[in-house]
Amino acid sequence: MTALTMKKSARIHSLDGLRAVSILLVCIGHLAGTVNFPEFLLPLHNLGNFGVKIFFVISGFLITLLLLQEKNRTGSINLKQFYIRRTLRLFPAFYFYILCIALADMLGFITLLSGDLLHAASYTMNYHGERSWWLNHTWSLAVEEQFYLIWPSLICLVGMLRAKKIAIAAILIIPVVRFIMWYVFDVSPSGMTRQFEAIADALATGCLLAYLYQGGFRLPEWCSSWLFILVPISMIVLPSALYKIDNGLFYTIGQSYINLTAAIMVLRYMSVCEGISFKVLNSKPAIWLGGMSYSLYLWQEPFLNSWVIDWYASWPTNLILTLLFACFSFYVIEKPLMQRKNRFCATAKLKSKSILVSEKL
Repeated sequence: MTALTMKKSARIHSLDGLRAVSILLVCIGHLAGTVNFPEFLLPLHNLGNFGVKIFFVISGFLITLLLLQEKNRTGSINLKQFYIRRTLRLFPAFYFYILCIALADMLGFITLLSGDLLHAASYTMNYHGERSWWLNHTWSLAVEEQFYLIWPSLICLVGMLRAKKIAIAAILIIPVVRFIMWYVFDVSPSGMTRQFEAIADALATGCLLAYLYQGGFRLPEWCSSWLFILVPISMIVLPSALYKIDNGLFYTIGQSYINLTAAIMVLRYMSVCEGISFKVLNSKPAIWLGGMSYSLYLWQEPFLNSWVIDWYASWPTNLILTLLFACFSFYVIEKPLMQRKNRFCATAKLKSKSILVSEKL
């Protein structure tokens, strides 16, 4: 049987498209139950969980791949430059959103709960039990930020190979942690899908994926056939069935299965450069939507809100407002800062190259 080998290039195929799929799953999940949205689509409200898991796998993959490439290129990892790049990429749009929500609360347009602003601003929302909807979604950004603080430092501390073993251990151990959390300590469903110790295996799966990609991992032939459609279908159907049988099965085994299928999907669409789905994921609309996914994720929360009946949270006005505010965030805040980040990265690469040349001389 022949096999498919991943093709490495400056731009990794389909990742923007997969981000687009992820943000669509989140938006559809949050649209379900809003005013005027078709009631028969209410069961889709759980799709947001699947979208966020795909985001986590992609994030773990990209961060680890960048660190691996830097290590191979320069012989070390510059943590200072890493955190400067992350800060320029994430903080401005994030804190602008929090500022807007804080002002809306001060003016009486919305009502925040005690601790909401503090936990959102400090990236600890995933451990804030009672939270309002307006900042609720920052839990996933908190998980990502906690990952950024832990994983690069861990790689620098123990080395690439040992870090890989730790990622594998996390993938195997965290489902057991979830089992204990659910069946022994009776942790809430919110904690099971938000606390770092319960969901870090999604990020660890992406980390391991980067090692496989860097090592030229080979995919079986069936990944390019029609049979592959069973992977995304089973990603949703099997965990949903487990939830119907027993909630604990969904929060323990089901979450691991979502991570696995998300990783297989990322592998497939990075390596199989053909077919209708590949063309869709790499189309201009999908790439644009994927590029906008961070701002869309930030700004969908106040408008895709099934808890209120105001005009701004009613379909389809809520979706239009989400796109307008997300476009402002992306083109006015995100994009200019990304250009500055890219210039910073280019300058850092030039400096590292000059250091390597001087060391050789």
